[in-house]
Amino acid sequence: MNSLTITTAKDVGFCFGVKRAVDIAKKAAETYGKVAMLGNIVHNETVIRGLERAGVVVYTNIDDIPADMPVLFRSHGTPRSVRDRAHERGLTIIDATCPLVEEIHKASQILEKEDRTVIIIGDPGHDEVEGVASQLVDPVIIADADGARNQEPLRKAGVVVQSTQSIDNVDEIVGILITKVYDLRIINTICAPTRNRQQQLMELARQNDVMIIVGSFSSANTRRLRSISGTVNKRSYQVQGPDDIHIDWFKGASSVGISAGASTPGKIVKEVAKKIRNLAL
Repeated sequence: MNSLTITTAKDVGFCFGVKRAVDIAKKAAETYGKVAMLGNIVHNETVIRGLERAGVVVYTNIDDIPADMPVLFRSHGTPRSVRDRAHERGLTIIDATCPLVEEIHKASQILEKEDRTVIIIGDPGHDEVEGVASQLVDPVIIADADGARNQEPLRKAGVVVQSTQSIDNVDEIVGILITKVYDLRIINTICAPTRNRQQQLMELARQNDVMIIVGSFSSANTRRLRSISGTVNKRSYQVQGPDDIHIDWFKGASSVGISAGASTPGKIVKEVAKKIRNLAL
């Protein structure tokens, strides 16, 4: 195989919110010895295994957590009912919610106070979307253009956006909603790290023969990066780590671009780049 030029996106490794959540989890485990984590604090199996070794115990139900064990709320946000139940049980709460996600909660509540139907552009069932929806009386969740087309006309509505949504997807949905809603207010809550990663990804996908996107398949933002890359470069592949790399992907290629999801440790990205570099020797 000929040698490959490998270019890694400027912004890889943990985003601000994920790094903050992981640091909070590690500090909590050091302080308390054991700390409960309600669901996965981030969508990356490698990170979760590391936290479990540090003393973080995963639970799926708030009522299963021992009364004397602090509970850690995830970076994606926590449904109001779960938060209320934790208070009812008197649990010590350690809140690792990303501040940017909290801003979405506040923005959605502002729209609701304006007597608007609040539309959340996002993935139904996703932790962050469920957390936002739980702040509201009767929200509408729209995932794609088809969902927007099926939306009944509204007199007055407001839009917030899942922080890791594709800019193109949001543009398409909003373009349809402006034909459905007489008075529409949009608060663009896609976070800056997501916008930056998507822009860098598009540039790399255009400039390189092959694209590798590193991150867990449980991570919505990583899967979205893979999808965006695939619209520009058909030779786009998602891997969780270096062991997923296939030499056949690089046949006839002279350049490779690497991007990664916001919950992917920088160390894994470097390992993937090293594996590709070794394949080219």
